Amino acid sequence: MQNTRINIEKRDFIEYLLFHYQFKSRISVWLLNLIKANQELIEKIRFVDQIVSSHATLEMAVSDASVIAIQYRDAETLLMNSNEIFDKVIHCSHQLDIKIHLSREVQRDSRLDHLLLQQLLLTQKGDDYFNDMYHIELSYSTEQQLIHLLKSHIDLSLNLKDIESFKYYTKFLNLIKLRHITDET
Repeated sequence: MQNTRINIEKRDFIEYLLFHYQFKSRISVWLLNLIKANQELIEKIRFVDQIVSSHATLEMAVSDASVIAIQYRDAETLLMNSNEIFDKVIHCSHQLDIKIHLSREVQRDSRLDHLLLQQLLLTQKGDDYFNDMYHIELSYSTEQQLIHLLKSHIDLSLNLKDIESFKYYTKFLNLIKLRHITDET
């Protein structure tokens, strides 16, 4: 099942984060461990590179990032460096975006890029998240494989008469092609 696959990817990424990075706030570590262990929470989260202002978002910073340690925001609330953030996440009943602020001096994290791409491919709820695609680093061969995969998904969705999937994957494919037009200007 695809949803299970993406949840495994998210858990693995959290493990990776906890092992490879030191966070500014202990609350970040607590929350990542809690999310990793809680199936309901793991299903509600989505890692993002670009924040979607209309979405509830939890932002966490590693120790050498130049932003606030931990922050939660939704339509009514803005909490910074507060234990209340833990309660907000525990009682979260809707989707929660998670933005990890890494050091700007370090090369882009390929594991993050991989997860962002997997989320876009597997969830089909990515219209709000397509801006992440402009920041994901892809090798030429990976990009060509992705284009081939998207074309296959488009063909399959046409055969199954799945209009929503057809629209989603077509938009995704066009976005990848648009990346190069944007790069050239």
